[in-house]
Amino acid sequence: MADERFDLSYTGAIATDADPAQVRERLCAVFKLDGPGCERLFSGKRVVVKRGVDAATVAQYRQVFTQAGAVLEVTPSERAAPAPQPVRPAPDGPVEDPAGSPETLARIDAEALALAPQDGFLEPSRTVKMPAIDTSHLTLVQGADWTLADCEPPPTPIPTPDIDHLSLVDIEPEEQRQERSD
Repeated sequence: MADERFDLSYTGAIATDADPAQVRERLCAVFKLDGPGCERLFSGKRVVVKRGVDAATVAQYRQVFTQAGAVLEVTPSERAAPAPQPVRPAPDGPVEDPAGSPETLARIDAEALALAPQDGFLEPSRTVKMPAIDTSHLTLVQGADWTLADCEPPPTPIPTPDIDHLSLVDIEPEEQRQERSD
């Protein structure tokens, strides 16, 4: 059983209480994916994240996906367990490892999709305390024949000014007006 290997894949499934935008942001950040890589991960098709991993690696990836709000699929691997690599004796002097050597390429392939350091990036989810808002004064508009104008508050009535203390006075007495017209 210790030699049992698993394949890890992701189909874009998220947990029921998770925000899709945050899941996408977190997974792309954890795996250091750019735009096209992130799009491929969330294409809705099964994407193999890692092949032939042991149970400890499965637990590590499952924790990262769960903290991000995503659902990781784990299936038994069809690959056989990797054969142990023979230990070569250390050479006497320094050895140069050209960039294209098989050892370097194998190391790059093995590290192609590794987890980024988890320096508190995936924080535990926080509960938000919502204030109790009194909505008892709100009502719904009744019937099907309503418009948005029905939702507007009634206009504020304009008070009638008190003009009892005012009076009308002729500007010119009428006699003076007649004299001028003659």
